[in-house]
Amino acid sequence: MKVDSFPLEELGRLRIRILVIGIAVVLVFSLLAARLWYLQVIQGSQYADYAQGNRIRIVSDPGLRGVIHDRNGVVLAENRPAYQLQLIREDTPDWRASVATAAEALHLSHNELVQRVKQTKGQVPFQPIVLVDDLDYQKAMLVETYQEEFRGISIVVKPRRYYPNKAVLSHALGYVGITSEKLAHLPAKRRFSSEIEGKAGVELVRNKMLIGTDGGRQVEVDHLGRELKTLSELVPSIPGKDLHLTIDARLQKIAFDAMGEQTGAVIAMNPKTGEILALSSLPSYDPNLFSGGIDPKEWQALLNNPQHPLENKAIQGLYPLGSIFKLVTAYAGLELGAISPDITHTCNGEFYIPGRSTPYRCWLEKGHGTLSVVDAIKQSCNVFFYNVGTDVGVDALHEYASWFGLGKQTGFILPNEKAGLIPSTEWKRRTFGEPWYLGETPTISIGQGYVSVTPLQVLNMVNIVANNGVWAPPRLLLDESIRPSVNLGLSQELLGILRQGMVAVVNAPGGTATRVRFADFIVGGKTATSQVISLETRDSLSEEDRKKREFQDHAWFVAYGPAEDPEISVLVLVEHGGGGSRVAAPVARAILQFYIDTIATPRQNARTTPSGAMPPTSLAYRTRLQTAFLP
Repeated sequence: MKVDSFPLEELGRLRIRILVIGIAVVLVFSLLAARLWYLQVIQGSQYADYAQGNRIRIVSDPGLRGVIHDRNGVVLAENRPAYQLQLIREDTPDWRASVATAAEALHLSHNELVQRVKQTKGQVPFQPIVLVDDLDYQKAMLVETYQEEFRGISIVVKPRRYYPNKAVLSHALGYVGITSEKLAHLPAKRRFSSEIEGKAGVELVRNKMLIGTDGGRQVEVDHLGRELKTLSELVPSIPGKDLHLTIDARLQKIAFDAMGEQTGAVIAMNPKTGEILALSSLPSYDPNLFSGGIDPKEWQALLNNPQHPLENKAIQGLYPLGSIFKLVTAYAGLELGAISPDITHTCNGEFYIPGRSTPYRCWLEKGHGTLSVVDAIKQSCNVFFYNVGTDVGVDALHEYASWFGLGKQTGFILPNEKAGLIPSTEWKRRTFGEPWYLGETPTISIGQGYVSVTPLQVLNMVNIVANNGVWAPPRLLLDESIRPSVNLGLSQELLGILRQGMVAVVNAPGGTATRVRFADFIVGGKTATSQVISLETRDSLSEEDRKKREFQDHAWFVAYGPAEDPEISVLVLVEHGGGGSRVAAPVARAILQFYIDTIATPRQNARTTPSGAMPPTSLAYRTRLQTAFLP
């Protein structure tokens, strides 16, 4: 076809089409060029980071929490490896398929895993998502072995708090839990380590010392997100400070086991130094339950338990003291002149006060006969101390009890220590708007009525008696400075009379705790049965009904030894256990027996004692005991 024969109109339209196509081509390539420029220039650094993130990543290395030891170096709280199942969404083309594979292979809940991933929507790219926090070892090894089948999923080892003794030491050690609300306020270098913080016990009060300092390292990973090698150690992590407690793990186990299924508290101390050798509150709990976040059902079970396993009964339980309070009454009577070592009272089983027709009764219905103060302590006669208490009055009892540390906090390191109560006329007027009545004093004289104390206060009081009036504040940490001992200015002569009575309780015929007697380790002690119902209610009951109510009474026993130079003091409280000599004293004997056999300074004849050695239970001392107590 000839050009000159081609219509001019068609030629014009062809030129227009070529122009439009050309413009379109130029526009398309311009858009592509602009997009390429945007990706390479504007977002180039971002995508470079993504690409680098596929190969090189920063892995945090949390500082390990400090280890807690007993006084002999035995580990009480440490860190074990926990295997986390983690997902990085950017390491798999289909995270749902990866999650489904993991759920099927590891027998996990598919819905729970999916929900955990969905909850992290919008988080920073390449941020690990924890699917399972503490995976079983065999399952973790399955993932490691068949890593090719688990795209984007890996096993990461994290430290987990572990308590080898489980429930044996829970109230002293406390437990840890997961926290998040405080992390934003912490320095970045302590943020990961602080995800776990102490919630109770030593773990709480020394949490800042136990927390480590975080580190980190740069690692290279493959296309599956598996770590190939460490490229550089950016900052090494630093573990938290280790702690050493005054606790002796062996003695602690004996105390825990000796209580069996009974509820209450057991404390063993060195009366000279205030060091806590054992501290149990029963029932207990396993602090390992909290390490990775406690199951809500288990938490509710602990909260709803009527025996209150989370309460540290040694410092938070408030109880009427019962007959151990008679030591305070005896000291007040001796110092104020209401009695002397030679003055006696006669117990016929009943005690009357003016204006009251119903008598206050002794625990021994027929009465104890004529007693000195040492005899009264030995046999725990109520009537003797009714007489002394009403003679000195409630305000004197309040004052002397305060001197011995009752009714106030000891300043112990563990949190939430309670003060208790020793009543006075001022307290009753302030609390009830009423005067104090004489008829209320006899019950206070024997540690009943309004009296409420903690077990630690009671052992603290016995330590003061055993240590000749010197108070050594209770102490739980070996690593920290000691609060200085305080001489309370009490009469050494009068304290000696109290100790004589306590030694008679265990070693003399008629004593209320002769089952705790040892041949070569002289123990002083005191039993008590604190009544949950009032004396008035008890006295109105028949003998048969009173025996039925005995199961409600709390059983106490305190002891120290050796009597002439104490190394150990022990307190046992059994809630609703009945008689102290029957229930609490055998627990104390088991603790003392272990101490004598395993820990105590060897007892030997004074004539063969090496220079500078701890004074033994000498033949001379045993001879004096036999002269004083045996027929």
